[in-house]
Amino acid sequence: MRTNKYLKIDIQSELELYKFIEISNKPREKRRAMAILMSNDKKSVPQIAKKLNMNPDTVYDWLINFTNTGIDGIRDKLISGRPKKLKIQNEEVIKEVFKKSS
Repeated sequence: MRTNKYLKIDIQSELELYKFIEISNKPREKRRAMAILMSNDKKSVPQIAKKLNMNPDTVYDWLINFTNTGIDGIRDKLISGRPKKLKIQNEEVIKEVFKKSS
């Protein structure tokens, strides 16, 4: 069974998380960092999960990953798969065509 204890982080880690939120362009990473900061502010995991519209088990996993590996634990993992076939320039042209046709 999971516990409702809070994660207490040092001031340096807190500042790193705020900076991470500011520079990251990935909403999922920002949400994870916010969860860590909320826990540091003595919000329970169920409260955090409700606020972020997430499953409490997921929030627990984020806290554990952060505790074990720091900020690297909340970064998105590389996703394997085939690279895009569409070139960025062509993607922009296609977007423009769709905008004009609607």
